[in-house]
Amino acid sequence: MNSILNNLSHIYGDELIKIFVSVLCGSILGFEREIRGKSAGFRTLALICFGSTIFTICSYLLGVDANRDRVAANVITGVGFLGAGVIFRNNIAVSGITTAASIWISAAIGMLVGIGAYELAGVSMILSLFILYAMDYIQFWIDFRFQHRDYKIILDLSAEQLEITAHLQDLKLRCINIKVLRSGNQLIWQAQVSGRGDRLETFNNWLLNQRAISSFEW
Repeated sequence: MNSILNNLSHIYGDELIKIFVSVLCGSILGFEREIRGKSAGFRTLALICFGSTIFTICSYLLGVDANRDRVAANVITGVGFLGAGVIFRNNIAVSGITTAASIWISAAIGMLVGIGAYELAGVSMILSLFILYAMDYIQFWIDFRFQHRDYKIILDLSAEQLEITAHLQDLKLRCINIKVLRSGNQLIWQAQVSGRGDRLETFNNWLLNQRAISSFEW
């Protein structure tokens, strides 16, 4: 066994290092996805990064100088299929795009390791972790301050009329694309409302307490 390992390290020393480094990089990226409970986690990203490195090594070990990029191009295509498998659409919401991008960047880092660009792979991995972890808080802050909701409010015409637009202005909420429709004894008010998340929740509570409102949704 020792002689086999010695022969492998002598013949494929650099390649073995690349393989172990790629598994390490993919595992680190996968750990961040795993602790967030995403579909592509620890083992998945480790295998993707590892596999990308193997295919990249194969591309130059084959010795075809004129078409060295052919294997790499097909790696990108294959990773695209994997990424598409984790994207789901639920009504109007789309989930899994960030996880798909993690698969994509994991394969890219694996290819960098495969060509021996360790420093560039390390910088790319650090930036990827920064985007996935640190910038999550920035995105939360942006989403909180700049939320957009499409409201559909049904009012009873026999009850006291409400100045919905005026109340939105008092809450410093922006309202666009207003549509007002009438159906029998009901008035349907539709619009896109944007602003801070806490002010939108205040607006929701105000709607709940108005007897003139039969129902609303957003």
